[in-house]
Amino acid sequence: MSLRRLSLLLVPTCATWLGCAEPEPTVSLGLPAENPECPASSAVLVKADTRFHSGARVTAVPQDLSGRDLELLILRGSGFERRAGVAVSGGSVCFRDVPEGADYYLRSDTTYYLGHTRRFDLSVNRNGRPDTVTSAATQTPVRLNLTGLQPWRADAPSGEGSRLQLVSGEVAWTADLAFPTAWPVAGATQTQGMEARASSLDGRLPVLEGSKGDRLYVHQLDIVEDGKLPSGAPLKYRTVVGSLQAPAGSFTPEGDPALVLSGELKAVRQASFAPEWPLSGFTRWRAEVNPNAEAHQARFDVLPVTFGLTSGRVGCQGELFTLEVPGGEDGDIARRFTYGNPYPGNWGMVGSASYTFVASTPVVVGNRTHRPSGTVLVMNRLSTLTSETLVPGITPPRLLRIDGTDAATVRTVTSTQPVVSWREPFEGVVGSYQVEFIKLEADATDSPTVSFYVTSDRLQVSPPPGVLEAGSTYYVRVTADGSPFTPWQAPGTTADVLPIYKAATFSAAFTTP
Repeated sequence: MSLRRLSLLLVPTCATWLGCAEPEPTVSLGLPAENPECPASSAVLVKADTRFHSGARVTAVPQDLSGRDLELLILRGSGFERRAGVAVSGGSVCFRDVPEGADYYLRSDTTYYLGHTRRFDLSVNRNGRPDTVTSAATQTPVRLNLTGLQPWRADAPSGEGSRLQLVSGEVAWTADLAFPTAWPVAGATQTQGMEARASSLDGRLPVLEGSKGDRLYVHQLDIVEDGKLPSGAPLKYRTVVGSLQAPAGSFTPEGDPALVLSGELKAVRQASFAPEWPLSGFTRWRAEVNPNAEAHQARFDVLPVTFGLTSGRVGCQGELFTLEVPGGEDGDIARRFTYGNPYPGNWGMVGSASYTFVASTPVVVGNRTHRPSGTVLVMNRLSTLTSETLVPGITPPRLLRIDGTDAATVRTVTSTQPVVSWREPFEGVVGSYQVEFIKLEADATDSPTVSFYVTSDRLQVSPPPGVLEAGSTYYVRVTADGSPFTPWQAPGTTADVLPIYKAATFSAAFTTP
């Protein structure tokens, strides 16, 4: 069967729902073994695997780190001694002449991990087949011949229109379909011959191989209005209202051939959950996030995870339920929600509850307006998250300072190496802190960020020379993390382990000299 182009004749989603119990998450650090080219007595060995999760199997495929932007910075009082890495067997990198017991930052691109272990694991989790072939394409044209849509909702007000989402469980491919020329008209129930485009949240698009069982789901998501928020405003959430799944088929994204999606969307199985969510449990920490912050948005998500949760929240398979609550709401949300779930019963369900706070006064830099922000987040398996009252698992760090002065004050700092300090949170047990220096650009669409992950006993960070640019505007965000996350040893894999508790505080904007 040709890999270049296949019209995927879609069939209804599986109707057999497995009532599988979810085992508890497990942590497997997979630290590097001894390597005679990089003795632990005098060197730090860094390795990385891509750990592909497919069904009950996890397959580790070694990465070649020789081309990765890696550096070791040994802490020497208030200064740093830099080490360059040397490629060794197995794709690993060795940093030699590192004194035993020395603290260091391992820098990977713009992320710094504070550690002292002699074996460091940069492995990451991915869902899908370990032999997935990745194309050079980052997007592909799609031709839609779909029927059975719920009447299409135009995107007015903004964000409340219908969406089509493409998801695969066999390879890493999740995308909202975009319509570059014309969207479906309001009330449409079919998309005969319509042109769309699909990218991927994972970057380059995978090749679909029908002989290996690769399939695609296509979901329609819509807004459901059901009841009132505590303030009396309408309660609206987005969920899957129709779905179809392709048989196994082949397709190679190469720019010109279109992925043809044909078939009828069918109604999906309805599932439910009943959170007890007092929003005041989050808003009461507004002043700790920032004394000048305002509540921006509360949000509850239900997210699917292929093949269960034994390794936590591995991969991204789209969304099943999204409730966005306008800022200022601080009453109780305690009711039963119903949402569409097209997936088999052996897929795991993660619940995520968060409240985001933003600076009450925008920061204008050049042609752009910025709103510095911080979030309080709780994430766990859905059944656990909704079995008790939903409150933060950890609260924001306290008393954020820059060079000893209250960080809520806008000012120019004295150097490009300001000292950021804080105190431990009022509530929760900290495992680590993340310190982000976020540059506020005049024109760019993204705000470049440099991150430092430090252990719970470190209550200050000063960036090494050259990290912050002179004459630039930044703000800093410090996040307390109470999760089973070990950024000093295996950051990529342990970041997925549940439960996840985070709470951030952020500064006012500051300018470097």
